[in-house]
Amino acid sequence: MRQRKFLWKIYYVLAAFSIIPLIVLGFYASSMFNDSLITNDSEILKVRTRLIKDKLESIPVDSADLNTLALKLDSLSSSRITFILPNGKVAADSREDASHMDNHADRPEVIEAINKGIGISQRFSFTIKEDYLYSAMPVYDNQKNLKLIVRSGYPLSGVRKEARNANIAIVLSIVLLSGIILVVGYISLKSILNPISLIKSGAERFAGGEFDKKIFPPENDELKSIANSLNIMARQLDEKLDIIGEQSNLQKAVLESMKEGVLAVDYDERILLINKTAEDILGITDKSAHGKTLQEVIRISEIQKFFKKIISEGNPHESEIILQHEKEKYLQLSGTLLYDIDNNALGSLVVFNDISNLKHLDTIKKDLVANVSHELKTPVTTIKGFIETLREGAIKDTKNAERFLEIIAKHIDRLNLIIDDLLILAKLEDKPDEIEYENENILKVLKSVIEDFEFKTSEKKISIEVKCDDKLEGRINKNLMEQAIGNLIDNAIKYSDKKSEIEIGAYEKDRTLVIYVKDSGYGISEEHMPRLFERFYRIDKGRSREEGGTGLGLAIVKHIVNGMNGIIEVDSKPGSGSTFTIKIPQEN
Repeated sequence: MRQRKFLWKIYYVLAAFSIIPLIVLGFYASSMFNDSLITNDSEILKVRTRLIKDKLESIPVDSADLNTLALKLDSLSSSRITFILPNGKVAADSREDASHMDNHADRPEVIEAINKGIGISQRFSFTIKEDYLYSAMPVYDNQKNLKLIVRSGYPLSGVRKEARNANIAIVLSIVLLSGIILVVGYISLKSILNPISLIKSGAERFAGGEFDKKIFPPENDELKSIANSLNIMARQLDEKLDIIGEQSNLQKAVLESMKEGVLAVDYDERILLINKTAEDILGITDKSAHGKTLQEVIRISEIQKFFKKIISEGNPHESEIILQHEKEKYLQLSGTLLYDIDNNALGSLVVFNDISNLKHLDTIKKDLVANVSHELKTPVTTIKGFIETLREGAIKDTKNAERFLEIIAKHIDRLNLIIDDLLILAKLEDKPDEIEYENENILKVLKSVIEDFEFKTSEKKISIEVKCDDKLEGRINKNLMEQAIGNLIDNAIKYSDKKSEIEIGAYEKDRTLVIYVKDSGYGISEEHMPRLFERFYRIDKGRSREEGGTGLGLAIVKHIVNGMNGIIEVDSKPGSGSTFTIKIPQEN
């Protein structure tokens, strides 16, 4: 390997010493050629200018003939010819209108011509808007008075084009010679180092995980043995990595598919493994949590203490904790020590279960049992009490006996209402997919419901206003929708003062049927909103029972709306009335 590096160093040094002189020579040749082009063109311009000067001094020239002369000389010499008066005014120019040209008294070639007899300059022409090479000479009359300054000009673009072509030829020659030197040297050195390079590149491929391309064994016996050994090693590594990859993918798939969160740390409490569920449960947004300490990633003291307890005691543990976020989250933790294949303890492993829904359902179940028991107990107790009173002799008191029987009948009716509502809820929950839909005229549905409450509204002198297009149709279950709207109207009547107004309306927006019931009653405070649609939940328990409600009306409404893939919204403030809005999608 050292010999190989030494040979490459020699190659680089020789290449550098061969190419650098070529580059220096090329730059020098280019510079000399550019200078020679400018010098050559300057001499040509001088000759042209002198010839023009001599001719002007030998013949009388009228100023009116200057333009014609300038154009004629331009065509003969392929140079721009300019005649300038002693005061700097341009008398004629072969390529521009002299009357529009600036005074040329300040031009460097003009000044130098007057002072030294000839002026040469390379500069930008503000008239032509191009770089020019100028040559100027003074023209005298027979009395040696300055008559004109004659100037010939040649655009440098042509000179530069010639220089550029020459430079390209020089550069190409240098590149070609350098390439020949490099290629010849490279081929010579490669013929020496190629077998080692092939083995090295093959080993690098194996190191990068490319095991499908084998190393071609060279003729040298020692190198051939090395190449064969590397090929055998690559095949074995490929087989073992395939097995490991399958196991890793299976493990990853299992971990990511688990509904439980899994988190493992070592004895230094650095994270060894964490799955997506654990990240979601614990609210971890750091995607580079692996390798960091538990304290850096999880700022929950109860979890940190739980891991410490497992590591310090070495026994499995279970616990439940509550995380206080936007809403309470209940977690069940199950932890144990983590062992490697040699049964050596590496750290600890904890499985997280989010049991918030179970806790919530348990709470709802307890509340439901308590509420059902309470709702049924009241009428049953009343019925039992009056029956015992009748048995004890009150049945002989005709007047009181009749009143007691009316009270018993009233509470039996209440029991029937509660049982009917519970049966409706059970049916809605049991077979929500069996709801049948038809296209119905919504205005007729609303009027049909309102007719059922004419007696109740007349008792409290409540007026109901309907706002609905008579052509509006919706795909709904008519009976269920009438029941849902009826429950909302019933509540609106119960919780509104006498002589108040109720507004019922419907419209379609964004392929969604919207039906609302708006009252000007007592309103609902914010604290009751989350539990408003729970069974038997009452805002004002005394008033609800006094009005004869079962406490299941809104729960039935919510189940009906959900069964039709819709939603129900509430907008209410205490003292400002309430608006219940049902939204049923009409896409399907």
